Amino acid sequence: MNRQERRAAAHQQRKLDRKAGFPTVPSAVPELNIPEPGLPLPSLDSITPPAKPPISEARLEANRRNAQHSTGPATPAGVAASSQNRTVHGLARHNGSFRLIPVEKRDKFEALQTELAEEHQPTTPTEAILVNSMAESLWLAQRSQSLQETCIDFITGQVKDAKMFSLYLRYQTTHTRAFHKSLNDLIKLRAEKRKSEVGFEAQNRKEEELRIKNEQHEMKKQSQYWEVLHKDAKACHQLTMNLMQQSAARKENPNFQAEFEVELAKHGAKPSTWACAEAAA
Repeated sequence: MNRQERRAAAHQQRKLDRKAGFPTVPSAVPELNIPEPGLPLPSLDSITPPAKPPISEARLEANRRNAQHSTGPATPAGVAASSQNRTVHGLARHNGSFRLIPVEKRDKFEALQTELAEEHQPTTPTEAILVNSMAESLWLAQRSQSLQETCIDFITGQVKDAKMFSLYLRYQTTHTRAFHKSLNDLIKLRAEKRKSEVGFEAQNRKEEELRIKNEQHEMKKQSQYWEVLHKDAKACHQLTMNLMQQSAARKENPNFQAEFEVELAKHGAKPSTWACAEAAA
């Protein structure tokens, strides 16, 4: 009777037991001395576990001797060899490090590293770590895919070892996701770096524009100042020329002062103002 038939028979027996009202079946497990449910609740001390069968002294001594032989490797060489146990396919990282299996060529892996480094041009240690992680994850994903071929019969196309094929497929998915995660982290890191650089450049450009604006404002103030001085100088020069003309006219015409004051009165000007200006000159 195979496993499926046994399970069907057990299922049929359970159905018959349910119809018969669950008859009491003697159990091979020793019963515990558990009081009936109800109040007051019994204490845990009243529950007596089943007694364990006694162990002989010979058996106990044999267990002690066997325990002395199962402590693991004691020498450094033994520990190093033991750390490499279950290194069958190399798809899992050993102690956090990446390794090539004997059938793989290191120059091809280094060529993959070089191609990725030339494509992404890492400029910081963090970017170099991400690019190297991309190379390792891609290499492990390709290794998983090649190992899947060992589980397939190329003549019939059938999977010969479904368990190992599923394992290799799971590792391929894991390392493919790790590759894309490292790539996305690299893109995100560079985007943040570029954003910071753009913000710094914008701040410098804003400060430079403010400096130029202040300089232009200062130049405008200086220009206005010299323009006012130039106008004052021209007014003073014109006043001086007028006073000189009046002095020359008085010398030529003795009645010039009286005529001049009459002209001033016509225009509503005070003679004293002009007299003060002439005295100052």
